[in-house]
Amino acid sequence: MGAGLFPDLKPHHVGISVCNLDEAIAFWSEIFGFELDFTAELKPIRTTIAFLKRDGFRIELFEKYGASAVPEERLKPNTDLLVQGTKHIAFSVENVQDAAEKLHARGVRIVGIMRGHGTPMQHEDAPHLDGTKQPAMALFFLDDSNVLVEIIRRSDFAD
Repeated sequence: MGAGLFPDLKPHHVGISVCNLDEAIAFWSEIFGFELDFTAELKPIRTTIAFLKRDGFRIELFEKYGASAVPEERLKPNTDLLVQGTKHIAFSVENVQDAAEKLHARGVRIVGIMRGHGTPMQHEDAPHLDGTKQPAMALFFLDDSNVLVEIIRRSDFAD
């Protein structure tokens, strides 16, 4: 692997703008097990931030007074591709089907499930297996601020 300009480069964090910082902290802690590292007020720009961490990875949450809501086209993976820019954060698990069922049981809004290589994300009202579906290999859901989050099957990507 090439060193590029920064041979000591390592991922540090991803930033997410949220509508309610306390609710977002609770969501990311409950769903993914992130722990609050610290919060800070950025008074000159009327923003509060929180850093959460898990296994050496951090998420920075921003609550900006007066920020706009996520536009409609950014709420689904297929239409989000129509807008340039950062798309989503993704996490890998061994069993995406199990993740889909756990998220659905918690009332999390799943907006797309992929059940086969090369198949598009499809909306499903209930992600449970019914004898006609393959197990999920990837899914997208919305966090409590309508930010797209992806769960992928770990075995599909070699480390």
